[in-house]
Amino acid sequence: MTKLFIVAILSIYTILNLNGSTNLKLNYQTNEQTVQDTSKYLDYFVNNKAKFQHKELKHLLARLKLTIKSYTPVRNLKKVGERKGIIIYFESKALVSTKMEKQITVKAMYIEFEKPVSLYTDVTDLYNKSNGEWLPAEAAFYGKQIVKDIN
Repeated sequence: MTKLFIVAILSIYTILNLNGSTNLKLNYQTNEQTVQDTSKYLDYFVNNKAKFQHKELKHLLARLKLTIKSYTPVRNLKKVGERKGIIIYFESKALVSTKMEKQITVKAMYIEFEKPVSLYTDVTDLYNKSNGEWLPAEAAFYGKQIVKDIN
């Protein structure tokens, strides 16, 4: 009877230890996959861009579950004084700059507008006030722009 009791306790102990190490392994894999998961999540929007094209950007922003932290207006090379779209980032401008300097991949989404936005509207003021950080004023202004393409 004592031997049976000892075997039962050892079995329970072994099962608990195996289960614990499995959980640690799963947690490690989850943390390691965070970057890949973000890429896959953003790929959803690129692969399903038809759902968001020819609509205001605010529709895409409402579906986006990641927090936009900074952005950069994109020049229109054909016309001086216009911005044809924006690149949104999910990290602060300072962190994005540091990563780019070190040639580390930065998760971002490029959004092109149907009509380029003039620098002489709110674009320059917004960018100067926020220093490229994504604030409610940016969401309100750019949210009204019509999406042409997403990459």
